[in-house]
Amino acid sequence: MPRWLAKRSGSVSTPRNALFLGRDGRPLSKAGFDTMWQRFIRLAINEGAITEAQRFSPHDLKRKGVTDTRGTKATKQDAAGLSEGMMKVYDNSVPLVEPSAK
Repeated sequence: MPRWLAKRSGSVSTPRNALFLGRDGRPLSKAGFDTMWQRFIRLAINEGAITEAQRFSPHDLKRKGVTDTRGTKATKQDAAGLSEGMMKVYDNSVPLVEPSAK
């Protein structure tokens, strides 16, 4: 058994850090995850939670998380584990500046 799998009771093994598991308790494949994600998004659209124009990918969740994290750029960078260059990609927050004197 690969080291990244952890034994569970019964015959099914799961990854130690798996976020998404199939009905059999095994991690979803890339294709399985993509299918699950598309079903989730279609359901959200059909239920009116989001519109077609608001469709988003799992990768967008990281960008949203980095942007919405409170604190300094250094705090955000540390929390996300990103390099300075990647912070420019992921952090879409608008910098706050003092108004100019009248």
